[in-house]
Amino acid sequence: MRKTWVLDTETKGTGANVVPLEKTEAGPVPKRRRARPAPAKPAARRKPKPTVERSASPLPPGHVRKKATGELGKVQAVDPKAGTATVRWLRHGTTSTVPLSAISRR
Repeated sequence: MRKTWVLDTETKGTGANVVPLEKTEAGPVPKRRRARPAPAKPAARRKPKPTVERSASPLPPGHVRKKATGELGKVQAVDPKAGTATVRWLRHGTTSTVPLSAISRR
């Protein structure tokens, strides 16, 4: 009489075996335990924003401070019709055109 062989994959990893069919059907199928969910990792901590240095002393002539970040810049040109100013920012050395409402002399 011929035996029918099947691939038993009930083992962990890659340890599959070829076993007779009768052996797999002989007993009840053992229940596998569910793997516990991995504990939640704490949220990644963000780096704190650098503090903006704000001084109480008046700014030199021709200099302004960006209201949003406190960055200092030197005014190169003002367009009163458009309500904008061209400012060269001292920290990064970049030049940008900003609304007059976004800068202050304080």
